[in-house]
Amino acid sequence: MNPLTSLVNGQAQTSIPVTSRLQYGDGLFETLAIRDGRLLLWSEHVRRLMAGIERLGLDPIDAALLATEAETLAAGHSLAILKIVVVRGTSGRGYRPAAAPTDRILTVWPWPNRPIDDEAPVFWCRTTLARQPLLSGLKHLNRLEQVLAQREFSDPYWEGLMQDTQGWVIEGTMTNLFVVEGGILTTPILDQAGVAGVMRDQVMRRARESGMVVRLDHLTSTRVMEADEIFLSNSLIGIRPVLRLAQRLWRRGPVTSRMTEILRACGDAPAL
Repeated sequence: MNPLTSLVNGQAQTSIPVTSRLQYGDGLFETLAIRDGRLLLWSEHVRRLMAGIERLGLDPIDAALLATEAETLAAGHSLAILKIVVVRGTSGRGYRPAAAPTDRILTVWPWPNRPIDDEAPVFWCRTTLARQPLLSGLKHLNRLEQVLAQREFSDPYWEGLMQDTQGWVIEGTMTNLFVVEGGILTTPILDQAGVAGVMRDQVMRRARESGMVVRLDHLTSTRVMEADEIFLSNSLIGIRPVLRLAQRLWRRGPVTSRMTEILRACGDAPAL
């Protein structure tokens, strides 16, 4: 699959220098849904991106310029995906970074032709996530753990759950995890590993606004398997129930259904 269109530092092009610090994963990315030319949850994605730029010590970027470029690319698309990559400016060979303007790479991708089947099972991955508090929560470009994890499964599985090196369940390879226990909505603590997803934050905020109890906690695989309901979230799918994991089967539960309706009513995700 090729991108529909792209901009590199505001210019229409598809190539980047071989000296780009993409080779070190020295940057961040955001993946947004485009619906009817509108960038869903734009402010939330930009807020996370800017916070990540500060944490990694990248040269700041102009948020207004980024918005103009993104809106230009989104215009005319009824349903598509925008990926934003920011990379520390090129500084030659070697790990040590030098002061240089941050590169911006924006690409628009077609929406997947095949929707996710709610009945598709989820896989327990053997690949574990390293614990690194300096990077925890960030959507940085070092995604090799997720690449290795996704090599472990194929159809009919649509997603895999990952634990960290101490055995705590953290997230899916491309999603955040929520479990429901006695009506309480719980998502893993991400202070050592994992991505603090924009949709994860939306789910927690919308749930609290509706009167639900939401908490962050450490989750074991046993606790996940014994949960009343499980669902996964990201900015493209919104939320999707987990109805089969290993030998355990679930029915779509009331909390998952309620959160689906809340997010649909708020227009936060295109795929609900």
